Amino acid sequence: MKTYKKWLPWAGMAAACALPFLFTSSYMHQILNMMLINGIITIGLYVIFGLTGIFSVAQAAFWGIGAYTAALLATRLGVPWYVCFLAAPIVAGIFGILLGAPTLRLKTHYLTMVTIAFAEVVRQVEVNWMGLTEGPNGIRNIPAPNLGSFILNTPQKYFFLGLLMLGLIVLLANRLRTSRLGRAMEAVRDDELAAEAMGVKLVWVKILAFALSAAFAGLAGAMYAHLIGYISPDVFHLEVAVQVLAMLLIGGRMSPYGAVLGAAVITVLPELLRGLQD
Repeated sequence: MKTYKKWLPWAGMAAACALPFLFTSSYMHQILNMMLINGIITIGLYVIFGLTGIFSVAQAAFWGIGAYTAALLATRLGVPWYVCFLAAPIVAGIFGILLGAPTLRLKTHYLTMVTIAFAEVVRQVEVNWMGLTEGPNGIRNIPAPNLGSFILNTPQKYFFLGLLMLGLIVLLANRLRTSRLGRAMEAVRDDELAAEAMGVKLVWVKILAFALSAAFAGLAGAMYAHLIGYISPDVFHLEVAVQVLAMLLIGGRMSPYGAVLGAAVITVLPELLRGLQD
């Protein structure tokens, strides 16, 4: 049974590599890419909600922060895409700390309300700070990633980069779950008083949960920016956070694999059933 569980993720990765060849439409390839991006955002929510028990709806804000970080670095400074992929989660993680630190004493719906307010503030900044974000006009001409002379300028080519990123994030989330920090997060989720009595440092655990969750969403933002080549504030709205929450709950909030499964169902299934809407 242990051997079966060990090789199951690798079998899933191998099967996923065949997905772009099952569809001939660039539109469906784009949907598959969005499935991967949504999977990474949902794993971020898994870290803070599934592992730590903190109900945050700020994932859309961190997604936007990561996307704008990558877009600005790439278009205004000419930074390579792989540096953008590193910088975006770092910047988003810093904002995660800035959100988490002042809200440590808040619980239940009060904390959720603060994260909603944070997400709306970030969106308003994206809309109104014309000198930085170009406001509603958005940022255009974000270059596609390249591997030497090989440019990932089609959704089908980009899929394999996205699949690699998702695989790394799933591996990291699994390592986190079985690590000392992951066990501390689960203890905080189950009973904060008991966790503190056992020596768990609640402050650091919660702040790290915010930072990691934001960093995963920030990476997804960088991936989205370089995939689409254009970003604008109307993408990073609060409805995205609600959708990501649905992905996590459908797949099962106690497992990173469940997060990926939920993202796949919510992203792909509506498109496959679109012909039945009438």
